[in-house]
Amino acid sequence: MTGVRVLKRGRSNRSKSSPVDPSEKTDRQTNREIVGTVKSWIAELDLRRISRRTEALRLLKS
Repeated sequence: MTGVRVLKRGRSNRSKSSPVDPSEKTDRQTNREIVGTVKSWIAELDLRRISRRTEALRLLKS
C-alpha cells in the first residue's frame, strides 16, 4: 500500500521548493569564514616571526 500525500494550497514544502537567497548565510558558513580569517592572521604572524628570527640570526652570524 502506498502513502497518500495531501498538500494544501499555500502550504507546500517550501524548504525544498523555494530557492534560498544566496545573500543569506547560515551560522555554519559565517563561523567557517571567521575561522578562516583568524587562521590566516595566525599564519601571517607566524611567517613574520620566522622571518624576524632568521634575519636576527643572519645578523648575529655576520
